[in-house]
Amino acid sequence: PADRPDASAPDGSVPWLELGGFRVESRDGALRVSSAASPAHVFLESTMGGTAGDAPLATRRAYETWEMQFGYFKVTDGDEPWRAAATLDPAAGAFLDTQGATVATLSASSPAEGALLLTFKAGNPLMNRLSLSFACSAEDRFLGFGAQTDALDHRGHTIPIWTSEQGIGKSDTDDPPPLWMVEGSRHSSYMGLPTWLSQRGYLGVVESDRRSVFELCSRKSDVFRVETWGDEVKLWLYAGDTPAKALERATAGVLRRPPRPPPLAFAPWNDVIFGTAKVREIAKLLRDRAIPSSAIWSEDFRGGTWEMTGYRLKEEWDLDPTLYPEATMLASELRGSGFAWLAYFNSFINQDTRVYAEAQADGHFVQKPGGGPYLFEGILFKPSGLADLSRPATREWVKSYLRKAMDVGFDGWMTDFGEWLPHDAVLDSGEDPLAAHNRYSAEWSKLSHEVLEERSGDGRQRVFFARSGWLGSTEFTPIYWAGDQRTDFQKDDGLPTVIPIGLGLGLAGVSTFAHDIGGYQSATNPAATRELFFRWTTFGALSPVMRTHHGTDPKNQWWFGQDEETLAHYKRWASFHIQLFPYLDGGAAVAESTGLPLMRALPLAFPEDPAGWDQMEEYLLGPALLVAPVVEQGATGRIVHFPPGQWLPLGGGAAITGPADQQVEAPVTEIPVFGRAGGLVPMLPDGVQTLLPAQPPVTGLADVENRRVLLVFAGAEGSFTERDGTAYELELTSGFANGFLEAGTELPACTNAAQRGCVEPAAASGTRVRLAAQGPVEFGAHRLTITGTARTIDLLVRQ
Repeated sequence: PADRPDASAPDGSVPWLELGGFRVESRDGALRVSSAASPAHVFLESTMGGTAGDAPLATRRAYETWEMQFGYFKVTDGDEPWRAAATLDPAAGAFLDTQGATVATLSASSPAEGALLLTFKAGNPLMNRLSLSFACSAEDRFLGFGAQTDALDHRGHTIPIWTSEQGIGKSDTDDPPPLWMVEGSRHSSYMGLPTWLSQRGYLGVVESDRRSVFELCSRKSDVFRVETWGDEVKLWLYAGDTPAKALERATAGVLRRPPRPPPLAFAPWNDVIFGTAKVREIAKLLRDRAIPSSAIWSEDFRGGTWEMTGYRLKEEWDLDPTLYPEATMLASELRGSGFAWLAYFNSFINQDTRVYAEAQADGHFVQKPGGGPYLFEGILFKPSGLADLSRPATREWVKSYLRKAMDVGFDGWMTDFGEWLPHDAVLDSGEDPLAAHNRYSAEWSKLSHEVLEERSGDGRQRVFFARSGWLGSTEFTPIYWAGDQRTDFQKDDGLPTVIPIGLGLGLAGVSTFAHDIGGYQSATNPAATRELFFRWTTFGALSPVMRTHHGTDPKNQWWFGQDEETLAHYKRWASFHIQLFPYLDGGAAVAESTGLPLMRALPLAFPEDPAGWDQMEEYLLGPALLVAPVVEQGATGRIVHFPPGQWLPLGGGAAITGPADQQVEAPVTEIPVFGRAGGLVPMLPDGVQTLLPAQPPVTGLADVENRRVLLVFAGAEGSFTERDGTAYELELTSGFANGFLEAGTELPACTNAAQRGCVEPAAASGTRVRLAAQGPVEFGAHRLTITGTARTIDLLVRQ
């Protein structure tokens, strides 16, 4: 501002800018960002006195080497010297070296309250590295960075962000392992993101498509360093009085918010491969046994072959008429039974396929330096290339195959891969491949979004799901899944890694999250066992999306129809999952409007609980349910961390008061789930088989739309609103009602199954109250009010 004082304040600070609720200033030459309302609340402050890369700001021109195999990248950076800045001159808006020359400029802007953009630009445009160093205290926490497998809080880690294969297994460092072309390093990720949540009260995002590296008080315990492989860093800070508010502001900005998923997203999905007869067989089994399911997913719709590495898909891009004859008729049959039929696509163009010749003739390949299709050894160990998504004609060519799948009768697909764009590819757009690489996965998903939008008005529920993505891709990707975990309990790449992936993505605004029940990869380990399948099924039921997978060893992979005991286990939890639809759909509406995901890391709800910032193996599903999956082989229980408040076991039992850590028993058929006192969970009644329209005798969503079971966890105040605006509010009152009163009249005991306005005998899992209307209801020191759509409602009260 023009009226900025020329003199420093007694504390050495020079006021510079106050905007968006932030104060940006120079304090003794260091950049300091704090709260405008409370300047003692510091978000970031430059380290001072460092040299080379540890300076408050430094730039350099580096010459790295790249190697790529099977979607993995081995990167060796050069050792060229840094040019270090020594001080920030706020009057010039520049970082200066010891001779007073400009190393980089700094500008600040704010598009909205609680949002600050700091743009650092190297003075020399030939620089391709820019480093920022900030002070790190003993209290600093760094949560997020997208789909990371090994932690929730990454303090002490160095995280490179570059989209790649995750790896079959993982090393415990970020140095390339000996078999780097197969095994992942510690932070290799399908969807690593340059974004983190800080306990200082902000969510940070580096808005850059290029590779970045974050030293999280790792190399030096008092330094947090951000390095971007370009000449510019756009650093966003989104502040809020809670982490949830910071996330709300970040998802209104560069992170973007998720689109509305169709109802079928929240019903169980079942994979079926090996052709038409098998699809009909499993569809009949599901319906004959009244096992809920709204989707059958046949990833081998394009054909499949047995290879040394297991059952592998053919790499054509359209239907295999030999494996799936009369596919349109099959799709119609499935639709009549309440199933969507889902397919599979990836962006590879494999040699020895019909589509390869088509791509070559029409110029659809990403090119190699010097010209010609850029070919690499692909997933079937044959030369493969990629569709050049920067070329408009190629985008339309890819879309034509997606449209053909819908013409056959498919309602969506898996949008697989997207991480393999070579570092030295030549693109039709002429852009630098090092800037296009991370964004390629987002462009790959965007094609599916655009094609499905073309038919959004025909009344059909359609959806796609992806494993890779980038900044902003949340806006058009309805579902992400965790990728190709191993079919085991191993902590580097098995069942335990799925929860931190979901939580990390949730901290970037991803809400509708899925994973492969049983896992996928059996190349270096056995197929899923009964124990693993049972544990993964319970976890899947308490996830936003519940989806099975046959894995790479489908002949040996344990599956839901393996035996009667497994069938009963799967049916029980699939039934519970589909009943959660109103709760999950209401939570999805919250994600669309605020960015708060369905699967929530504990600090999003309990930032005042220090222990919650470390919890990578439990989460909140929506606002009311605490879920703690058992992810250790042979375990019959686990220690659960309970955040502040009272928590009631889902299946009944004594309340537990947090904060506390407590051992909870969980046989292999069970999962520790607790309701938060004051929590309200609207559910569908039992017996629903699909969330799609279906012909009798299949029970679909429309058949039960006007019925609800409201799970009430007593003991505190709370509220919940369904997507249609139906609102439930639980208040604590000064009075005390014996029994249950509806509209002031005490409800009698139920005497027959059809009676309304009565109370069933109490059970271990709670008391069921059949309302005559919609209340209000009084019980104990509680008053429950229901407004909105008139429905037949049963309360299931836990107290």
